[in-house]
Amino acid sequence: MAVRPWSFVVLALAASVAHAQTYAPPHVAPAAATPADALRDGNAAAMAGDWLAVSQLVDPLLRGQLPPADLAEAHRLAGLAAFFQGRRVDAENHFVAYISIDLDGQLDPALYPPDVITFFNDVKAKHSPELRAKRPKIKKRYWVLAILPPVAQWQNGDTTKAWVIGGALGVFLAANLTSAVVLARYCTRVSGEGGSSQTCDDGGDHYGSAPTWRAVNLIGGVGAILTYAYGVYDGVKNYRRRSRETVQPFVSTTAKGESLFGIAGSF
Repeated sequence: MAVRPWSFVVLALAASVAHAQTYAPPHVAPAAATPADALRDGNAAAMAGDWLAVSQLVDPLLRGQLPPADLAEAHRLAGLAAFFQGRRVDAENHFVAYISIDLDGQLDPALYPPDVITFFNDVKAKHSPELRAKRPKIKKRYWVLAILPPVAQWQNGDTTKAWVIGGALGVFLAANLTSAVVLARYCTRVSGEGGSSQTCDDGGDHYGSAPTWRAVNLIGGVGAILTYAYGVYDGVKNYRRRSRETVQPFVSTTAKGESLFGIAGSF
């Protein structure tokens, strides 16, 4: 029986169609127009658990130039994708890069399962010395300076407030001391059978100007006291607030399932 040549062509085409029906190409995430779009789509893919799409969207970003915040987010997503794809070394490298940029970076336990949270916390603990070295040095502060305005405001970093309080104190004290010196020169304390009093007529008639200087002296003294009191209140309040900000409690879970409680801060 003769076999016609065109029959082989038909058989080859049928085999190709059958192969195309049984083979499905891997999922390819559509290219994003901008890095912001890629990060947005990457987060959406992460929420859907499509870690291959997350890698396809985020990995190209890491080969370009990104602002620090976007670069940190790209490393965070890349670390998550690597972890769920079983690439633990890559996941650790991406997480270290993430928290090297965002030193207080965390993974939300409400969004991700405990195993990746534990892995992330273990990475932070493992690399804590190098991460701690990246933190900016915080100038040491002293409690005694909190009650010495305007030095207290300088210590707390409120430089504008320090200039205002320092200037007000200087003006009020200068008015008080200057008026006190003038009154001492104008007026003389005299005493007699009825008690003691001041006369402001020695060396000239200062009866008219003396009350004005007394008012300046009173206003300067009261203003200096009130300004100092406010400076102490502000210095102590902000000293305590900034102390609370640098001391934060934390909870961490180890790989053995143990929970660790502690306080982190700068001293």
